[in-house]
Amino acid sequence: MILRQAALACLYAAAMLHPSAAKSGVWGMDPVLGLVGDYATNPALVGLPHTAQANGAFLLDAPTTYNGDAFEFYLLPSFRVGDSQGYSSLLSDYAHLNLKSEFDSERGMFTAAVGVARDSSLFVDYLTDGLTGVRRDSETADLNWDRHLTERIEFDADLNSQQVRYGQSVGTPTLVNYEYTNASPTLAWITSEQNKLTVTASVGRYASLSGTTESRSANLQVGFIRQLNEIWSVTATAGYSRAINEFNTNQPEFVITPDGLTIELVPVTVESAQNGAVYLANVTRQGSRLVLTASASRQLTPTGFAYLSRQQAYEVKATYALSARWSLTADPRYVKSQNPQLQSEVTEFNVESLSLSANWRWTEQLTLSLGASRVSERVRSPNYDVSSNEVTVTLSRQFNHIKFQ
Repeated sequence: MILRQAALACLYAAAMLHPSAAKSGVWGMDPVLGLVGDYATNPALVGLPHTAQANGAFLLDAPTTYNGDAFEFYLLPSFRVGDSQGYSSLLSDYAHLNLKSEFDSERGMFTAAVGVARDSSLFVDYLTDGLTGVRRDSETADLNWDRHLTERIEFDADLNSQQVRYGQSVGTPTLVNYEYTNASPTLAWITSEQNKLTVTASVGRYASLSGTTESRSANLQVGFIRQLNEIWSVTATAGYSRAINEFNTNQPEFVITPDGLTIELVPVTVESAQNGAVYLANVTRQGSRLVLTASASRQLTPTGFAYLSRQQAYEVKATYALSARWSLTADPRYVKSQNPQLQSEVTEFNVESLSLSANWRWTEQLTLSLGASRVSERVRSPNYDVSSNEVTVTLSRQFNHIKFQ
């Protein structure tokens, strides 16, 4: 809550401290209106018959920006309104609003951002609450300061926070409302034009809003960034992470009182630990026709379970421009998530997905996208395998840039 108030204060200060810039700067909007249709054989990834769904929805994005000499402001509203009821559809309704301000100087940059969203838990790594996806309300805030201390030494400090609340589930509840705050300072040494070495420390607190569970985590990572040539770059970080988990409960105990022997509930805290290596590796190719990104990571991540989840993720995403009008995208992904449950063993989810899409720029303003994907999920304890095939058609219209005087 404090961080969200600080981020909002920074946004307000931006408007107050730059009245002259607001007069000389440029405001603009780039609205996009879309229509999407989707068919999925098992969108909620549940082991039940007759789960296929076909849905349609309208999309509206209205990004609004302000560009001044040293100050930029972004207002990013995004909406989807579908024909399905509830939040168990891949085209469930959503409403997102993000605000971001950026201050640039000769030696650094400061950004502040806040956001609110209402969408579905069905979209969070295909992990659902009970038998179907439920409503997810989230608030986010982020403060970031990046500064070049010298020509070769760069310092970056990031402080972010999020609060997530879930709706009531149909089946057995598995997700918990939580708040997560994380601080990550990074010190970088630019050894040459192509190479950079980094050291990053991170501390965080993940807690259920009910006060039942809490995770306090810390990690230290060293990294290496290299620009191989004009189109290829490599980023790699590795380190060690430690999290202390607490479960707060009440335990009945016999207590001797003046009235005799009675039973009272005594607060008890049970602790456990999650320790292990964390890493991130990324290879990027940024060419004129082919854009390729391959990544592998292992991190402790807030996902709405009792404590932080340990996730291993591997992804390759490639986009190739066949011509000025046609482009193809392929995105295979694998996620292994170990999710701690309250007073039970860790549940392991293995999710494999493959997405293919073709984009046709019909005109300068109209774009038609065809997509196909397959998602497979394997769950252990209890053991079951589920999968879903999906086909999507999207027609979007980019309107002309609107300037505000």
